[in-house]
Amino acid sequence: MLVLTTYRFIHHEGKHMTNANSIFWAAMRQRDVLGGLAIYIALNSALFAIIILASDISASGQVALAIFAVLSNFLVWLWNDAGIKDVHAGSKDITGDDAETAIAQEFKKAPWAFYRGIVIVIALATAGSELYALFG
Repeated sequence: MLVLTTYRFIHHEGKHMTNANSIFWAAMRQRDVLGGLAIYIALNSALFAIIILASDISASGQVALAIFAVLSNFLVWLWNDAGIKDVHAGSKDITGDDAETAIAQEFKKAPWAFYRGIVIVIALATAGSELYALFG
C-alpha cells in the first residue's frame, strides 16, 4: 500500500493532489505526531529520572540540564505542532465520496486549534516543572 501510494504521488501529473495522495500525506504526518509524542515521553522521562536520581547536581550540571529541558521541549513542540497543522490541512483535502463518510466528517470537525494549543501548554508545563525541580 505504501509503495503503491508513493508511486502514485511521484507520478501524479495533475496540479492537484488526489484523495489517495492527501490521505497518504495526512497519515504520514499522523505517524510523525505519534513519533514526536514517543520522543517527548522518552526524553522527559529520562530527564526527570536524572533530576530525581541525581539530587546533588552541580550548578553547571543544572544549567546544562535546564538548557536541554528547554530546547528539547521546544523542538518536540515544533515537531508536533507542525504535524498537527499538516494533518489539519490534510483534512481539508478530502473530496468526493470520501468526504461523505462519517469518519471524514468527524475528521474535518476536529478541534485542531485546541490540539495545537494543548501541545504548547503541555510542553511549557513540562519544561517549567523540570526547571522547578532543578532549581527549586
